[in-house]
Amino acid sequence: MTAVAAPVTAAVALRPDADVRLHGDVTVIAHPFRRVAVRGLGPRITALLAGLRDRPATVEHLVDRLAVDGGSSAEIATLYLALARLDDMLVHTLDGLVRVVPVTREAAFEPRALAPTDKVRLSRFAVVRRHGSLLVLESPLARHRVELGSEAMPLVAALAGPVTVVEASRGLPAVADAHQALGYLAGAGMVDVAVDGDFPEDTDPALRPWDFHDLLFHSRSRLGRFDGEFGATFRFLGELEPEPAIKPPPHGRVVPLQRPQPTELPPLDAVLEARRSVRDYAPEPPTAAQLGELLYRSARVKGLLEPNDSMPYEASARPYPGGGATYELELYLVVRRCDGLDAGVYYYDPLGHHLVELAHRAGDAEAALATAHQATAGAVVPDVLIIVTARFRRVSWKYAGMAYATVLKNVGVLYQTFYLVATAMGLAPCGLGSGDADLSARLLGLDWVAESSVGEFLIGRA
Repeated sequence: MTAVAAPVTAAVALRPDADVRLHGDVTVIAHPFRRVAVRGLGPRITALLAGLRDRPATVEHLVDRLAVDGGSSAEIATLYLALARLDDMLVHTLDGLVRVVPVTREAAFEPRALAPTDKVRLSRFAVVRRHGSLLVLESPLARHRVELGSEAMPLVAALAGPVTVVEASRGLPAVADAHQALGYLAGAGMVDVAVDGDFPEDTDPALRPWDFHDLLFHSRSRLGRFDGEFGATFRFLGELEPEPAIKPPPHGRVVPLQRPQPTELPPLDAVLEARRSVRDYAPEPPTAAQLGELLYRSARVKGLLEPNDSMPYEASARPYPGGGATYELELYLVVRRCDGLDAGVYYYDPLGHHLVELAHRAGDAEAALATAHQATAGAVVPDVLIIVTARFRRVSWKYAGMAYATVLKNVGVLYQTFYLVATAMGLAPCGLGSGDADLSARLLGLDWVAESSVGEFLIGRA
């Protein structure tokens, strides 16, 4: 005889990090991104709410407990009103299947009512990952995180392609429970539900152009859509040493660079108006003196800053601004043509203002130049390719949740500095929007995870 699965229980809870306190006649419920003050709940209802941090409960169970504790009908009505007021702070659970956890403000939750014939599929923006000791579903479109019980995994797997609610529930221990869980997943924004045969993610003109990873990165590098650590947390202080402000230069032949003499440059407004990406070079290549001036005016180290209480790491000052003065960006040059400088691959030492020649495979250097050529739609083969890399730990040691976004902003700032200086010097500058990080890591002998390319810039002679 086949055993019948016990019906799943729908319950509510509070996040474990919620704080519930009674101050006089005001109950304050707070967690990292939301704070609500409710007057008139009293000690009994406040105690019931505080208990939800440790154990979910059905609304019926909360009402029964309040009645057993001597709560009046007026208090029971107040409890219902309080739960409605706190809806966007509540965790909604289906025992053994899913827990829908708010991760941002305005996270009101309502399970989606689904018909057995409704077509459903997992949102293309949803991702399953490990969060602590749990598997969770997350999406940049959602204001909740869904914690998955082991019994929910076959249901998630069934949502890879468009299926009806009934089809998604087949083979699961309790079809009715799977149907209910699908309503929770859809209500949390993890499941796309077809309307008149079409899935909204396929027809929404605002969503269609977004790639999954781009929208996820956008949501996770700004406040408002997740509940993780964010900002200058210094989370590795005392655990990992910060990387030095100046990368120890690699071994190789040192090539001195000219330091420019004070000279009168065109006015800033003229340079800004003249600035453009130039992909048409003069017959003559740039000179080593020009390259030295460009790097000196754009990227040299002007001075070192010692650690202090508010900045517990060594920093530096450079011509372009950098988030937190971390200056994680490093410059490598692949030289094809430069008067006074041999073709080859070089590291720019910003403190000594010189180049260090790097051993490399000729084929990798040619591939890097070819990749840059492709990135310009075949317009030009660069005379000098500047590969911009990032020592990621310089930034992530300090910043949580925004480290890579900070790196990319710093790359943009450096690009503009290159543009303005090169334009003022009469060179031909061009920033690229793409590059091959694996190829660059191999060419430059880098650990892709620790330091790899985040930008490429071309220099020729106008």
